[in-house]
Amino acid sequence: MSDKVADKLVEGCHVLADDGQGDLIWGHVSVRDPARTDRLLMKPAGIGLEELSCDDVIAVDLDGERTSGTRARHIEVFIHTEIMRARPEVKAVVHTHPPHAVAFSSLCRKLLSVGHEGSMFCDGLPVFERTSDLIVTADLGQAVATCLAGHNALLLRNHGIVTAGRSIEEAVMTAVLLEKACKVQMLAEQAGGPKVTTTLEEARIKRERIYNLQSLQAAFDYCVRRHRARPHAGCAHHSHG
Repeated sequence: MSDKVADKLVEGCHVLADDGQGDLIWGHVSVRDPARTDRLLMKPAGIGLEELSCDDVIAVDLDGERTSGTRARHIEVFIHTEIMRARPEVKAVVHTHPPHAVAFSSLCRKLLSVGHEGSMFCDGLPVFERTSDLIVTADLGQAVATCLAGHNALLLRNHGIVTAGRSIEEAVMTAVLLEKACKVQMLAEQAGGPKVTTTLEEARIKRERIYNLQSLQAAFDYCVRRHRARPHAGCAHHSHG
């Protein structure tokens, strides 16, 4: 197991918890093992995102079987394994239950480019509607991967979000920005609905200008510095809800 990659996985979980995406012991993040592309490092079940340390990290194969570590794996491991199997370019996957995204998924409305962060998803945000239950089989995991297709994120209707990236940093910051985009649009909806949004052409320009890989890396690094600079206590459950 790569200590450097495990460290980055831990950082990613802490960033998500600080963003209010911790949901008690639920929610999970994985990263492809650079030494073995058929193996993932993953947050285990039974602990919160904010509690994760390198000693807790487990490894699983693409069939979802734990290959190292002592803690139990999440039963939704198939979200991660089947996306990784279908998308060789994906190096990290996030699944969380951020409150604004969950609420937005129930509205059956298109996510719009209301603020800058909405431009991240201007080419479409798929919605998985086969079930709102947990993704506990390889078949359901394959269906999620098919729904995600070439996108970087999707909504699981009445359930949560899934994001995928070429790095932990990209997958985590995509999750952070998706929750913010849902929150901003819901604020506009409460005021009568957005009357003006960014055009598709301009949204694509903003996406590359504001949210390129270098910027996402810098934003992630900022979040890590912020985490290290302040004491943490208690549960992150919906702390920004």
